[in-house]
Amino acid sequence: MAKLIDALRRRLRPAPETPLTEQQKIDAERERRVAAREPIDYSYTVFWLKQARLWEAGHQAAVAQRLEILLKSSVFQANPYDRNYTLDGVEGAHSGASLKALAKVLAALKEAP
Repeated sequence: MAKLIDALRRRLRPAPETPLTEQQKIDAERERRVAAREPIDYSYTVFWLKQARLWEAGHQAAVAQRLEILLKSSVFQANPYDRNYTLDGVEGAHSGASLKALAKVLAALKEAP
């Protein structure tokens, strides 16, 4: 039994750390920054990008205008999950954080060539 435990210890022992190359340091830093982001914001942004890029430019502009009014209203809260808000031209109810991500996506699509 002792031989088995020793073999497992040797096998599971962490490998000695080798110094990272410059590229590995850059990659590790980028991964740390991405992991530190709010994951819900990323998810909402990806969702809205998939939706909004299918909309015609006129529809995007109209939704952006209505959305700007809602985001500036005194009752708006950027809550992450509670689907408290509906918007003309957008199907369903959405959370405040989701609509902030939509605003970011629409602004980016407006600037895109």
